[in-house]
Amino acid sequence: MPVTPAVTPDQATQGVQKIYDRIAQTIGNGEVPMAYQMMGHVESYLQDSYMNARKFIYDGAGKLTAKNRFAVVLATSSAMNCAHCVRSHAKKIVANEHLTEQEMVEVLAVTATCAMYNTYYKFKDLAGDSHFEGMTPGLRAHAFQKTSLDDTTVELINIVVSNINGCLKCTGGHVKKALALGLTHEDIDEAIKVSAAVSSFNTYHRTQ
Repeated sequence: MPVTPAVTPDQATQGVQKIYDRIAQTIGNGEVPMAYQMMGHVESYLQDSYMNARKFIYDGAGKLTAKNRFAVVLATSSAMNCAHCVRSHAKKIVANEHLTEQEMVEVLAVTATCAMYNTYYKFKDLAGDSHFEGMTPGLRAHAFQKTSLDDTTVELINIVVSNINGCLKCTGGHVKKALALGLTHEDIDEAIKVSAAVSSFNTYHRTQ
């Protein structure tokens, strides 16, 4: 049960209604998604969430493809444990043909594999014990290479997931690999902004 009920369009204040109208016209396919109606209690947050989503997720800064952006959206929601957000994004992603169903499950598999490595290497940083430095993980990670996703998409996923999980070694390593693959600092910055925008949704909705 949500903390507070949704604010439906007929219940909205004038200011919130104006934002709802823009959402419906630009990114909602004529409707106000329930995710935004749940934000209708705080007009300033609703407006920020809509503007950030439209600017960074839907329109993009021109560096990343829509496929890359929505892979980052799905990976971020999974890494932040927002099951509601994953299901909601998945429906829209398939409907708009940003990713196929197979590509979506591959994004989730890469996200989970990255989280596994984050757990291992973050421990080494936190342990403060040199005995662990020479130990190798020995963890299998074929999902990084044996999916239909291209290498740059995989690395963008790995960067945002490692960042969310706070793994210094993994984040830095994946940034270096992404640059070696031909991605630019601007590409990576855009991916992080997409991830940051959707992380706000995740934080809000997983508590509802």
